[in-house]
Amino acid sequence: MQNPFTIGIVEGNDFCDRVKELEELKNYALNQENVVLYSPRRYGKSSLIMKLLKELEREIFLTVYIDLFPISSKEDFVYRFAIGIFKGIGKGVYKRTFLENLSRFFHSIVPVIEYRADSVSFSVKFNKEEKFETLLDDLLKGIYKYLKEKNFKACIVLDEFQEVTELKESKLIEGTIRSYAQFHKNLNFFFIGSRRRLLLDMFTDKNRPFYKSSFLYPLKEIPKDDFTMYIAEKFNKSKKNCDKDIAEIIYDMVRGYPYYVQKLSSLVWNLTLKTCEIDIIKKAFELLIKMESVDFEGIWNGLKLIQKVMLKAIAFNPTSSPFKKDYLEKYKLSLGGTQKALKALILMDLIEKTEDKGYRLTDPIMAKWLTSV
Repeated sequence: MQNPFTIGIVEGNDFCDRVKELEELKNYALNQENVVLYSPRRYGKSSLIMKLLKELEREIFLTVYIDLFPISSKEDFVYRFAIGIFKGIGKGVYKRTFLENLSRFFHSIVPVIEYRADSVSFSVKFNKEEKFETLLDDLLKGIYKYLKEKNFKACIVLDEFQEVTELKESKLIEGTIRSYAQFHKNLNFFFIGSRRRLLLDMFTDKNRPFYKSSFLYPLKEIPKDDFTMYIAEKFNKSKKNCDKDIAEIIYDMVRGYPYYVQKLSSLVWNLTLKTCEIDIIKKAFELLIKMESVDFEGIWNGLKLIQKVMLKAIAFNPTSSPFKKDYLEKYKLSLGGTQKALKALILMDLIEKTEDKGYRLTDPIMAKWLTSV
């Protein structure tokens, strides 16, 4: 029987809970409000947004999804933005009439369709000598004209939006999008990100264009009761037994982190013949750490020495007082070095500050890895 757990984009019956979040985000979209959706990596943002966009399409919404994570230049940004908009408008309809129709709305950037024997490829072309602001304005002005003529509403999702801060044109991008997001009421944006401090600074710094322009929406863990019931049901429907109290152990061992709940459950399911027991979970957990270690080693090797020391200190000893003398002495840290390292690690979203636990590693499995090597 196929493993019932998934670590990719979750759809249909594999989708767990998020009823409240889905309803609230849908209301924001229907009311044309702009939203900043943020959480650590692999918390289920993309799965939630994809489900939201499908529901909005039933409300005669034009939906556009743009992943900005890979961008490295202003040309990358324009290309991915344009591809997202044209695909959103076309929704798979790649015909000559489609191209001719769009030419009435977009002038500096045009879609290109190439027909092959067994496939159709879709791209865009634009003059790279054209001013960047002209290209971006053409895209936003064009989609606004299109929506007005068709009497549609649109929701544009900009995933990993904080990546634009790496571009020197960042302020121009922010200002241009803000002007359309603010004044065109049939068009709203969802700004999504996992490097939370970078993303939030864009919307909470009074000197930035997006200051107080959007609703801030943190995505939390899925509640334990809901997730453990989900785990138990997945096991039982696949003819394997997992009591709810055993499912709670799976949830607690990864601190309710959605990606790891799914992945650990998947590993446990693979190791379970008939009934899940605690020894199986422990074995699966060790395997999970080994599987994730390649990713952690890459992150670790990219850190400065003081950042490594700070990260390991927080992994061993989460604290609300990292600047106290005894803490600094225990880990041979200086006050200035600790302040700089902590700030950098928070910007990288490797460390987070919680209301009840103080500073801790964002990734619970990375914490386990660091304390076991």
